[in-house]
Amino acid sequence: MSKPKKRFTSKLCVTCKRCMIECAARHSQSQDVILSSFEDPTPVPRIYISFRKDKPHATYCQNCKNPKCRESCEYGAITKFEDGNVIIDQEKCTGCWACIEACPFGAITKEAEMAVAFNCDDCKGYDDMACVEACKTSSLHYVEKKVVVTAD
Repeated sequence: MSKPKKRFTSKLCVTCKRCMIECAARHSQSQDVILSSFEDPTPVPRIYISFRKDKPHATYCQNCKNPKCRESCEYGAITKFEDGNVIIDQEKCTGCWACIEACPFGAITKEAEMAVAFNCDDCKGYDDMACVEACKTSSLHYVEKKVVVTAD
């Protein structure tokens, strides 16, 4: 069974940004909220909470069916996996930023110090998503992925 995906409900969000903090900590070397703030480079969250039209808005990778970011990457650093996740491999990323320009959702982050791009990986390799677990208002919550059944 595949891991569910996340969904954002703006009317429940209080913009505490705890999801961003826990996301950055999950992707840090120490994986600790306090210790990660002392790391160099500072860990980067893969989700961003901001305001759009006076409402809270969450920006994160939408795992597009045909990702424009992947098409734009000349270095093969972006993969769409069978589970639907679109992930940037920081080992292959050259920091050309073509994926940032190509993403229609603004969901790819430039990490200039390390010269790599980041996107939400739905905490691949973990049983849960740090942002969803951190959200105390349930504005970020799990939903089941749609399963496409084809007839043989």
